[in-house]
Amino acid sequence: MGFSQESVMSKHSDKGSASAESKEALRELKDDFAQLREDISTLRKDFASLGATGASDLKSAVKSGLSKAEDKASDIAEYASSELYEIQKQAQRAVRKNPLSAVAAALAVGYFLSGITRR
Repeated sequence: MGFSQESVMSKHSDKGSASAESKEALRELKDDFAQLREDISTLRKDFASLGATGASDLKSAVKSGLSKAEDKASDIAEYASSELYEIQKQAQRAVRKNPLSAVAAALAVGYFLSGITRR
């Protein structure tokens, strides 16, 4: 087997070409890793910002919900108060209309309650 100068030179140039290609690939790989690090850093910042924004949004949603619940509770309290006032007025009218019946009903309720509390 003989080696010609041409075949040795082509093999040597192939090694040089392969070495240049691997250096280029290594440089591209380093650039890609640097870009990847930068992208991850940006993502971290975005997630941190999103977390702060999400917490802020959640806080305002809770405040809004509490405010609505407070308003609803206030409306219910007003409604209950007005209903109790109406019942009180009706009871007063009934007592004025039939005072003897009202006294008899009060005595019956008193007797019933005293029987329950003795046991």
